[in-house]
Amino acid sequence: MQRKLYLVRHAQAVPGTALLKDEMRTLTSSGEAVSKQVGEFLKQKNSNLNLILASPAERTKQTSLLIAQQLTTQPEIRFEHSIYNGDVIDQLKLLTTLPDALSEVMLVGHYPTVVDLHNYLASNNKLMAMNTGELIALTIETNWQQLTGSVATFEYTFHPHLL
Repeated sequence: MQRKLYLVRHAQAVPGTALLKDEMRTLTSSGEAVSKQVGEFLKQKNSNLNLILASPAERTKQTSLLIAQQLTTQPEIRFEHSIYNGDVIDQLKLLTTLPDALSEVMLVGHYPTVVDLHNYLASNNKLMAMNTGELIALTIETNWQQLTGSVATFEYTFHPHLL
């Protein structure tokens, strides 16, 4: 069974300050609008998103929830600490524990790790960066347990319109 992995860099967040912990940064109004655009785009593509894995940082929680709200069917959303403070290996470990029944999964993460994960998995495309709110779709021909370097194929990217 072919699988799809969507990688999303969280949408634009308010800047950090000395009084605002990084994990507590929320989305700007532009970030909220962009997140909704990603969800609408996936709805138009007839996505059958089963699961969203996201960092527990407030900006990734908001990005995930706003994307999911736009979809026809609501995917399960799980917040995983390894997406916030882990590396590519930690995120790969998370993905390889997924059940085979899941055909479409989204990981909402942070720069630069989400780019590093893409570059590790994609056999046909390498990235230098991702914009906030950007979505990348990868096609995977193996089951989740066999996920390893260069087994995915870059399919497309979606750059939401910044408001």
